[in-house]
Amino acid sequence: MLHNEPLPDSAIRSIVRRYYVVSACYVFGPLFIFAVYPLFLRARGLDQLQINVVVAAFVLMTFLTDVPTGAFADAVGRRAAVVVGCMLHGAAFLIYFLSHRYWYFIVAAAADGLGTTFGNGPIDAWAIDALDAAGFEGPKDAIFSRKFQLGEITGMCGSLAGAYIGQANIATPFLLDTFVWLAAGLVALGLMGRSTGRRISPSHIVEEIRRRSVDSTRLGFADRGVRLLSIAGLISATLWYGWGQEWQHYFNHGLHAGIGKVGWVSVAMILAQVAGLEVAARMPGAWKKRAWFIAAMSAVSSAAVIAAGVAGGRIWLALGAVMTALFAQGVLGPMAFAWYNEMIAGENRATLLSFGTTMSTLGGIIGLPVQGKMVDAFGTAATWRFAGALSMTSIACYVALARTPVVREDEASV
Repeated sequence: MLHNEPLPDSAIRSIVRRYYVVSACYVFGPLFIFAVYPLFLRARGLDQLQINVVVAAFVLMTFLTDVPTGAFADAVGRRAAVVVGCMLHGAAFLIYFLSHRYWYFIVAAAADGLGTTFGNGPIDAWAIDALDAAGFEGPKDAIFSRKFQLGEITGMCGSLAGAYIGQANIATPFLLDTFVWLAAGLVALGLMGRSTGRRISPSHIVEEIRRRSVDSTRLGFADRGVRLLSIAGLISATLWYGWGQEWQHYFNHGLHAGIGKVGWVSVAMILAQVAGLEVAARMPGAWKKRAWFIAAMSAVSSAAVIAAGVAGGRIWLALGAVMTALFAQGVLGPMAFAWYNEMIAGENRATLLSFGTTMSTLGGIIGLPVQGKMVDAFGTAATWRFAGALSMTSIACYVALARTPVVREDEASV
């Protein structure tokens, strides 16, 4: 089999650097609101169920459009998809800033969800294809781990700044993020490579999206590895989507110290996840038994969420348990992400990346309203205990793959 002549190491380093910059800018987009989002919605009159329904509108939009927009990225180009996504994000955050009615927030969330589906797979797909074309050999786990690390550090800065800005005016972070998203689109336009898609007419684009959406969904369910990893993502999402809208009020209420202190809680949680990412980056040999390793980290994460729920009003014990859960998530995240990438073909990579995300968002659609209702009815602690126990079932998916031989692309080509 013939291979393209590998490019110099400097070209590979350039691709990696540009990938990190584009990823960091894209991740930074929403992070001014990370610590204040549900608090902002509460300040504008919503209860936890309504907050979760707003977020469910976001998740539902990603569920409906994730695979078609991934096909759009395959057909038209990764860069175009990312730029369109950033523009949609910016418009959504402006709607948030201007809104005071429940249904307006749902419209904003839906627009934000559409922007997410345009951008969630193409950046990674562009980097993987560019590295493969440049002759990069070996596992990409470390690259993904460093990318996640960079995103978490960027998020820590943005979240803390947003919390203190929100202390003066809780709506201001949304306005700032509007401009950040526009800047992220310009960065993607300048640093991502030229379109990897095929230039076709608009009518053919529609047909290509329809064909790839149907085929990728069929192939995703037919492939045992892709199916099991995607189901595990769905189960995990039933916990983490809802939890992401609950911890801010829980710690804000428990600490009685203002929104700024919630920002410091977010910093502590991000540092825990960064530590997990660092552990993952320093374990290049763990891929040989990564099914068992990921299963173990998933068990630790779920058990820690249960422990946070058991802690109740002991706020510092709850924070320690949450940090443990996020540390475990940081360890397993890049390893599972790289594993999924190695299972899918290059031609439809963006589409099948979107398929995996679609399964996760389905979990969010199920979990968000259920958790919102449970928080209003039974409290946050009881809800976390239930969600952590449910998340434990994802371990079965990883264990089922443990007997599947793990073969690296570089080993397979020898």
